[in-house]
Amino acid sequence: MESNYQQIVRSVFNGISQRQAAKLHGISRNTVAILVRYAHSQGWHNPEDLDELTDLDFEPAMQRKPGLGENRDESYELPDYEYVHSELAKQHVTLRLLWEEYVENCILNGKRYYMETQFRRYYHKYAKTQKATIRLQHKPGITIQVDWAGSKIAYYDEDEGELCEASLFVAVLPCSQLIYAEVFRNEKLSSWIAAHVNCFQYFGGVPKTVVPDNLKSGVHKAVFFEPELNRTYREMAEYYGTVILPTRVRKPKDKAAVENSVKIASHRILAKLRNKTFHNFFDLHEGVSRALEKINSTKLTGRSVSRWNSFNSEEKDFLLTLPPQPFVLSEWSQAKVQPNCHIAYHGCFYSVPFEYLGETMDIRATDRTVEIFYHHQRVSSHQRSWGKTRYVTVNDHMPPGKLFFVDWDGERFLSWAGKIGRSCKKVIQQVLDKAVIEQQAYRSCFGILGLKDKYSGKRLENACSYLLEAGSSPTYSQIKRILERDEDLVSKDEENHQTTKPKGFSRGADYFGQD
Repeated sequence: MESNYQQIVRSVFNGISQRQAAKLHGISRNTVAILVRYAHSQGWHNPEDLDELTDLDFEPAMQRKPGLGENRDESYELPDYEYVHSELAKQHVTLRLLWEEYVENCILNGKRYYMETQFRRYYHKYAKTQKATIRLQHKPGITIQVDWAGSKIAYYDEDEGELCEASLFVAVLPCSQLIYAEVFRNEKLSSWIAAHVNCFQYFGGVPKTVVPDNLKSGVHKAVFFEPELNRTYREMAEYYGTVILPTRVRKPKDKAAVENSVKIASHRILAKLRNKTFHNFFDLHEGVSRALEKINSTKLTGRSVSRWNSFNSEEKDFLLTLPPQPFVLSEWSQAKVQPNCHIAYHGCFYSVPFEYLGETMDIRATDRTVEIFYHHQRVSSHQRSWGKTRYVTVNDHMPPGKLFFVDWDGERFLSWAGKIGRSCKKVIQQVLDKAVIEQQAYRSCFGILGLKDKYSGKRLENACSYLLEAGSSPTYSQIKRILERDEDLVSKDEENHQTTKPKGFSRGADYFGQD
């Protein structure tokens, strides 16, 4: 019997079941279901809505679903793979879950259903024929994979007058295949962190996990179960709310997507720019940026959309929101609290509450601040010093009155210096007077008085005397330099030569029988 799509749908709208309509018109129940579903999608819900329609109006619904094969048994309910594909984009949704829901729906409506193997096979065919991204491994917004490209790009540094090489950072969102690439002068930690910060800004959001290679920039030690992350790298991840998941050692498949992106970047960027001359790093940076935009804006092979199109439609909305301000690079180190209640960092000294005297502290430094931690608790924070101010001190950090944990104070240093000599005591007094807070001078006092052990107290006294006579403001470095160069000995020899008179008796000419 020749089908009349309009009549088939009308019979269902008039109250006949889809099973009865299939028998009545001599077609499969699945075909009836497709026609009815299509009618509802077009806003046709009542028999009168069908009056002006013809079979041509139903042709789009009856175009055979692509990729399912010509020999499919139409007595089975056909899954809505467009719906399946869209649902797979959601977190925690799997093909098995969607198959189970499909089975429940078929049982509820008394329809035959495919087994899981067939369900999966038809989905793969659908995705392949539709040029759709098969979301079996990569969910949108979940993962970003990052790496340094193996090859470098040459550029001419006009300031240095030499040929240099730049490293290419590459990142990929495997779901949408959107790529980010940027060149850096080196592969140090600062470049690695900056690359991530710029990458997140480029995407306008942050994936939930970051998968780097086991490279030393971000991972100290490649251990499968608990890779030891660089502290700054981990801090950056925590700031953005993401998690670092280094690739497993000896598991190259973990990096398949990013390695493919590195390959694309190498072919499209490195090879494309290989014969161009860049007169400075800025020109190279701009050249790479232009090549990157061309890659992301070009249609993907076998698809009608570009990487940007795929990202905007499939992945962008699943990224984590960017913080109000980009992450600021910090450097971590350790130092022991000195007797003057300060820790040393890059030639400057920052105060710590006197209760922590002698303890080893963690230091977190940025371009603007120096923070000091004890057992993960911040105990002190200072504005970073870049100028001549070597000591940055909070008065409240100093011990009250003359109290000092190891019994060191100005009087004790002066007493020690007085035993060496008058000049040494005068030098120590000047060093103490010069400090804004007395404790700031303790380190220098220790250093100066400690020179006695290497050069003797006599030589130290001579060096202090020599420095005072020269009218210089005494420092540890100056006194040490005098002793290293033996200037105190030369000065003493000259003094002796000028003041010593000839010894013995003076005899006149008569003594020698001369007239």
